[in-house]
Amino acid sequence: MVPKVRLATAMALALVLTALTLVWGSGRSEAKSPVEIEFWHAMSRSRGELLESLVQRFNRANPDVVVKSRFVGSANPRLGNDYNALYGRILEHLARGTPPDISQVYENWTTQLVEINALTPMDQFLSGPDGMSQKDLNDFVPIFREANIFPTAQGNKLYTLPFNKSIYVLYYNRAIFRELGLAPPETWEDLRHAARTIKKAKGIPGLGFLPSVDIFGHYLYAHGGQFIQSDQAAFGGQRGIEDLKFWVDMVHTDGSAQPSTDAQDQFQKGQTGMYIETTSRIGGFQRAKALDFGVVMLPRGTTRAYQFAGTNLAIFSQSTPEEQKAAWRFSKFLTSPEITTEWAIGTGYLPVRESAIRGRKYQDYIRANPQYSVGIEALKYATVQPRVSAWESIRGILDDAMFEALSRKYTSEDAIQKAVSLSNDLLSYLQGKR
Repeated sequence: MVPKVRLATAMALALVLTALTLVWGSGRSEAKSPVEIEFWHAMSRSRGELLESLVQRFNRANPDVVVKSRFVGSANPRLGNDYNALYGRILEHLARGTPPDISQVYENWTTQLVEINALTPMDQFLSGPDGMSQKDLNDFVPIFREANIFPTAQGNKLYTLPFNKSIYVLYYNRAIFRELGLAPPETWEDLRHAARTIKKAKGIPGLGFLPSVDIFGHYLYAHGGQFIQSDQAAFGGQRGIEDLKFWVDMVHTDGSAQPSTDAQDQFQKGQTGMYIETTSRIGGFQRAKALDFGVVMLPRGTTRAYQFAGTNLAIFSQSTPEEQKAAWRFSKFLTSPEITTEWAIGTGYLPVRESAIRGRKYQDYIRANPQYSVGIEALKYATVQPRVSAWESIRGILDDAMFEALSRKYTSEDAIQKAVSLSNDLLSYLQGKR
């Protein structure tokens, strides 16, 4: 027979073990799985590879979050536009109720997405233990920060955070310029003169460019113009006609400029003397060892005003609160001084934080690669393209106007008049729908 004391002890021990088992078992069953979020982007090739490495670094440092990045691009990268493909896919999945948790977006996309309550403002996450101080907010490059603040019925709100940003500059073939004794153009008339000189001496286009709304905008902003003012198209009239005529005359009167979808490749191969693009192309041109190129700010007109490009990070409101918090942490990571510096050095984009620009690592980099300093200097004159929801469509209207004028389907006057009329009709329609 088992002594009563030993039996009681054994029973007590069994009860303790049972209780511990229940506690431990309960703990295991209630352990939270990592929060998974989808991040959509349009970064391909080496940029996509670097972005994926940053995603994996974040995941390793944050075991309670799993970011799954997804490249959303054009079916035909040569002819299509990855950003347009991303925008279309976002709208498609919003209609289905399956948008990403976080994505790259342009400012005018944000306006439309805010209007349909598709986004959660970043303002919502600024306070609290995982928030962002006012000092950190003020550290963002001012023009980038301002472009991410949107008016609402409750006041201005920070809806997005800047991510991959660049600014338009002028690239020129230094070997050709040295040979012909040309200085980099400071004004638009200087540019036209240099293009004519190169065409006459070398038999190649002095300027290659992709005809687009952005090309139209360079001349427009440099001469004090705007695309939209007071919900009306403001790019018409004499200024708009002169703008479009400038490009038409360079192509057809001077024969010194060549509009082409292959303009970048042609410049890289030394087949044109100048090329207009953003600073994000510097790295690619550096890798073309045979190309001796320089970078300067775009020409000035009556003023200096340069369009910047690139997207921001947005968090979608259909995600759960836990997913949104995880997306916020990922946004903070991508826009931190350390990561924006690494991203800028690895891609050619500009850092989005002032402390990153001033930091030793980036300063050492631009000393070794002085072409990048031009973009930093140009930020003083940066201007934001329209953020109205109609802008995406108006961009297409102005693209068409460029093509119609350059192909001589319409005169510059008729092409501008048509674009203004179509744009105002669209703006009026959308105003009436609000």
